[in-house]
Amino acid sequence: MKGQTCGLCGRADGEVRQEYRTPSGRLTKNAVSYAHSWVLPAESCRDTTECRMKLESIQMEKQMNVHGQESRCFSVEPVLRCLPGCFPVKTTAVTVGFHCVPADSRQDRLPNIYDSSVDLWETAEAHLACSCTAQCASL
Repeated sequence: MKGQTCGLCGRADGEVRQEYRTPSGRLTKNAVSYAHSWVLPAESCRDTTECRMKLESIQMEKQMNVHGQESRCFSVEPVLRCLPGCFPVKTTAVTVGFHCVPADSRQDRLPNIYDSSVDLWETAEAHLACSCTAQCASL
C-alpha cells in the first residue's frame, strides 16, 4: 500500500515535505494549520455538543504594500473562527498564505479564494475554543 494511500496521515510514501495536505488538497505551511484544516466545524451555536467553530478565509487586519501597491489580503487557507454569537476563549497563532488585491478594489471576498496564489505568508489568529452568548444559546 506504500504510496497508494492518502488522508490525514499523508500518502505513506516516505516523502515528508508534502505531508501537510488539507482535505481540499492544498499544501499548508505548518502542522498547526494542517491539523486545523481537518477539524469538523459546528453547524450552529445552538448545539452545545458542537465546538462552535467554522473554517473560513479571513482578511488580514492591516493593509500591505504588495508589488508596490497598497493591498488588502485574504487567506487562501481556511482559519478556525468562532460562529457568529460566539467568542474565542482560547486562540493560537497559525501561519497561513494570503492572496492580495489592490486596496481600492470593491471586493470584500474573493471568489474561489482557496484556488488563489499565495502572495505572502503571515501569522493569523485561529480560535481553538469558543463560548456562546446567552442570546445565541437561547435561539
